[in-house]
Amino acid sequence: MLDEGRRDVASTVWRSLPRDLLLVGLAVFCAALFGIMTRPMGAFAAFWPANALLLGLMLRAPHLSTLGGWFGAFAGFVAADLVTGGEPGMTIWLTAANLTEAITGYVLFKALPEGHVRLQRPQSVMVVFAVCCCAAAASAFLGAAAYSILIGGNFTDELELWFSTELVSTVTVLPVVLAAPKWRDIRWSSAAAAIAGGMRDAAPMLALLASVVLGSLLDGPGSFAFPVPALLWCALSYSFFATAVLTLVFAIWGMVAITGNLAELPPEIDPVEWGKSIRLGLALIALAPLAVGSVSAARNELVRRLKDMLEHDDLTRTLTRKTFIERSEHLLERLNDNNTGAAAVLMLDVDRFKSVNDRHGHAAGDAALVAFALSVSNALEGNGLFGRLGGEEFAVFLPGTTRAEAEAVAERIRNAVERCTVDLGSGVVLPITVSGGLALHAGSGRATLDAMLARADAALYRAKEQGRNCIVTAG
Repeated sequence: MLDEGRRDVASTVWRSLPRDLLLVGLAVFCAALFGIMTRPMGAFAAFWPANALLLGLMLRAPHLSTLGGWFGAFAGFVAADLVTGGEPGMTIWLTAANLTEAITGYVLFKALPEGHVRLQRPQSVMVVFAVCCCAAAASAFLGAAAYSILIGGNFTDELELWFSTELVSTVTVLPVVLAAPKWRDIRWSSAAAAIAGGMRDAAPMLALLASVVLGSLLDGPGSFAFPVPALLWCALSYSFFATAVLTLVFAIWGMVAITGNLAELPPEIDPVEWGKSIRLGLALIALAPLAVGSVSAARNELVRRLKDMLEHDDLTRTLTRKTFIERSEHLLERLNDNNTGAAAVLMLDVDRFKSVNDRHGHAAGDAALVAFALSVSNALEGNGLFGRLGGEEFAVFLPGTTRAEAEAVAERIRNAVERCTVDLGSGVVLPITVSGGLALHAGSGRATLDAMLARADAALYRAKEQGRNCIVTAG
């Protein structure tokens, strides 16, 4: 049996090998080609995103971190260098240096809590920066050794240049990959609405564009810092992912546009030292908007969670009494103002709930309420408001609903609850039924929620008097 299990695992690994190799290899090949195209001097690229992209892929998609995935990365690096005229010996050594960075970062990230990998904590950017420094240093050591041994370069100079290039690339590319939304989670209608809203709030992005243009027109080593205030504005205005993308664009502009003019420097200025300084400066500048964006995102998530706790019942996840009444009154007021006021209120009470607690305990009662709330929510199909008024009493507000439609919804809810059962274990299955009182407003005159709730509550009592498990409509 054990041998069969091992054979199944091995078979799965080998079946996934071609897919992982192709996906990772193609991604690394394209990223490496882009980096090779940014080489302004010697063999060093001005911007090298391939290592950070590989590390991000392995962290975001652990199923790619297989033998096939890592071999695909090796093949992608080698292919990109060979097709652009690289020497085989140097290509293998440099590829080993690139893989060392990705592997070092992968091992370090795996030792961290998941929240840091997803950049969901206020200090996550600084933790990522520390990991990037370690990974870039490991890669730089091997890469500098390759240059010093194979072409006789100065080890210290090569080490500093390689480290600065890898650090700025990893610090700016990796957050984009880690924070990118999953493809299946993107709701394109919501994305279109967000883009439309973003066009109305485009001032931070326009300020960033203007500062980049200004920095390109002016000379001096400090010109690449002009966009920093605009980047901070973007970090406070947009999502963390958008901030990371804009920071990456800024870094690419700084590395390609500025370091591409190193040949025009005065003779007394060493272009290599100048380039290392600009690279390190860009890496450190990028931390500012990324850190602000990360803290802002963590704050927004905390506010969202607190708001959710205030608005939803902890047990049933229905609206709290206060939230249900506030939202229902708001909807009813709009209907009254527009004179389109057909609406309905349905009061619901779980039948004989006290006996459930007395016979089976409060845990069984809680399970019954959860099952009941889920059945009602499914029966509503996203229409109307559903809240818990207290204990086993719930209410549904249906705006813009005729009598026939409201009675149909109420009966659908009753049937859904009647079909629901709660398995308490040890062979005990608890049936659930509900009684309901329905109050209608036809649209003539101004209705108040208090009056509709009172009428629905009176109808609910009549439903209980008629034997429960039924819906009674108020006259």
